[in-house]
Amino acid sequence: MKTMYLAKEDFIVRMSAGRKVLHLGCVGFTDLSREDRVQAARRSLHWKLTDCAETVGVDRSAEVIEDLAQLGVLDNIVAGDVERLEETPIAGTFDIVVAGDIIEHLSNPGRMLEGIKRFCGPETRLIITTPNAFGAPNFLRHCLGRFREGDEHVVSFNSQGLATLFRRHGYEVVEMHTCFQPRSAEGRSKAGFAVARRILEMFPRVGGTLLAVARVRST
Repeated sequence: MKTMYLAKEDFIVRMSAGRKVLHLGCVGFTDLSREDRVQAARRSLHWKLTDCAETVGVDRSAEVIEDLAQLGVLDNIVAGDVERLEETPIAGTFDIVVAGDIIEHLSNPGRMLEGIKRFCGPETRLIITTPNAFGAPNFLRHCLGRFREGDEHVVSFNSQGLATLFRRHGYEVVEMHTCFQPRSAEGRSKAGFAVARRILEMFPRVGGTLLAVARVRST
């Protein structure tokens, strides 16, 4: 299985274009003002998926979901808990299920994987991204005393541990890559990012974020 260092959102959008998509944990801008929230929504992955695919989102931030719908920005998000997807009022199966940068927040990540199965057909692909515990960027920050875990992160994954979690819950890994976030390319040092990207393209296993594609294992 070949590992590559990818642009996260570009990869997900390419996989999803023209398909039926379930996007879990799709609201990542809950702490912004109403005006800033609108601008963030229009730059978000969910906005891009809505533009290119038949997309339904799930997020627990009911107040923000209602606000975005009232503003006419995004009206395709359902309030729900990704660890209790059996309670979510969504029917049918999807071609793509995206869970970007949320699994590290969950107390019971296996419950999310089990809940996702009700939305999966034989060809459904699940895309999960999460920080790479063995990623060079965070390792270097740790060595310099500058590393800080996300405020709501409760678990860290490496590629082997993530694959084991998939297997335990009846999935098999189709692809395992690392990727960079959009904000990385938009940072203050574009030249520095360009150099780091070239290095990580040569050594993709130490990229900062894991990107796994999996499917439900056939019985």
